[in-house]
Amino acid sequence: MNRSLLRVFALPLALVLFAACSSDDPEAGDSAQTSADAPAGASAAPTAYIDGLCTAVVTYQEDLQAENRAFQDSISGDSPSPEGTKEALVAFLATAADRTQELIDDVEALGTPDVDNGGEVRSTFTSAFQQVIDLFESARSDIEALSTDDPAALAQGFTEVATKLQQAGTEIGATFDDLESPELDEAAVDAPSCEGVA
Repeated sequence: MNRSLLRVFALPLALVLFAACSSDDPEAGDSAQTSADAPAGASAAPTAYIDGLCTAVVTYQEDLQAENRAFQDSISGDSPSPEGTKEALVAFLATAADRTQELIDDVEALGTPDVDNGGEVRSTFTSAFQQVIDLFESARSDIEALSTDDPAALAQGFTEVATKLQQAGTEIGATFDDLESPELDEAAVDAPSCEGVA
């Protein structure tokens, strides 16, 4: 697969890392489609599939960036309390997980790309995004378990969660190391919608 598309997996993880680290100072938009729109057996031309994929990914990135800005704004006031910071971070992680599920629905709705290994491409993307959801939910649980009694310990807890996210993000990205599709790579080069994929 085109490596430029795979960089999208670093984005949600980087946002959470940034959010968690900046916390040391003590609704997402509706999805346009659902997976019911395109059964798993439905095939999609490479150009249509890659255009839909890039459109879904760019919208996802923009939504997460907006949620991250909202989170940062919520803790940028005068001396945000440890409780308020923790609550805001938990809410951000929950929203990120929900928005990632919407992304899975959008990608599933595209069907299976009509390329030699189309089924593998489809399942790899779905599996990777599901791992991102699991990661957000695990991080949220970890944050919820932290005590706010000791601000220094809370900050250390945020840092440990951020490290966990970073390590898991690398592992998720590695799931694409052996995935190749020259047809989709070629389609991505000519798709204007893919220019916005970070």
